[in-house]
Amino acid sequence: MKIAIIGTHSTGKTTLVQKLKNKLEEMGKKVMIIQEHARSCPFPVHEGTTIEAQKWIMHNQIDKENEVDHSDKILITDRATIDNFAYLHRIADEKTSEEYENIAFEHGKTYDHIFKTQKLDIKAEDDGFRTTDDEFRNLIDSLINHFLEKNQVNFIPLQATIDYDVHVEDILERINI
Repeated sequence: MKIAIIGTHSTGKTTLVQKLKNKLEEMGKKVMIIQEHARSCPFPVHEGTTIEAQKWIMHNQIDKENEVDHSDKILITDRATIDNFAYLHRIADEKTSEEYENIAFEHGKTYDHIFKTQKLDIKAEDDGFRTTDDEFRNLIDSLINHFLEKNQVNFIPLQATIDYDVHVEDILERINI
């Protein structure tokens, strides 16, 4: 099973992924996580990103997901090609955007379940890496929502709460575990 947790930055995806992993392991499941790739990108990210950086992130996400054998595990991705694409689209020319939209959403079909975090009216914490600019976070969230709808992606919006236990229970119910 392959589960994607998507959303704009600073919406609790990484914390949720870890809590979900812990809960699934408590239930006796084997779990593997693929962390987001932006933190290891050798190029500028956030508002000052480049197309080179966003292509690097997208291709590394796909490569990492494709190289792991998760046939006997639950694979959880902290981000997916779908939300990675929103960051790329923001800076891409039309031709590049169309090309990568096709790549992102075709690869998006490999996820068995997609859950989207909600951007709440809570200030992003400065973790020394992610930007805390609220307008930028809103823009990315809006782009993700737009492309999910445009590409008719079957996803489940998580409840608008910071209670991760609620999210974990929602996910477990939806994936029938």
